[in-house]
Amino acid sequence: MAPRLGLFLIWAGVPVFLQLHPVNGDEPPPAVYNVLGMLTTTWSYTTADQGPPCAFPFTYKRKIYYKCTSVNSEREWCSLDEDYVGRWKICSKRDRPKCHFPFIYRDKRYFRCTTEGSAFGLAWCSLTEYFEREYAWQYCDRY
Repeated sequence: MAPRLGLFLIWAGVPVFLQLHPVNGDEPPPAVYNVLGMLTTTWSYTTADQGPPCAFPFTYKRKIYYKCTSVNSEREWCSLDEDYVGRWKICSKRDRPKCHFPFIYRDKRYFRCTTEGSAFGLAWCSLTEYFEREYAWQYCDRY
């Protein structure tokens, strides 16, 4: 494994490693151990609300993600690039993927969120053009 270029800081009494450049796109989001031996997830930005937006959909380890994931992490994260190359961030509420309109569900085209097929009667939308291909969806915001 190639060495990581980064900064080691002590912030509020907790040692933190901030990676500066991606090293290997096949690696999971970076994690380091602090002095106490506890796993500490690190990211490139001070808060999830800062920095560039998530790149949806993104590919990580040959799998396509249409929304934030918790793979190899205790918190949900997203890639900042369509093909993960080590740049990522912890997701916040504003990091929701956009609905794909129009989308096709059961051979019908939808131009807005629908409750059709919803077990709880909540409005939802597809994240891809053809829902039945990827089954990628999310609940719509209530206004």
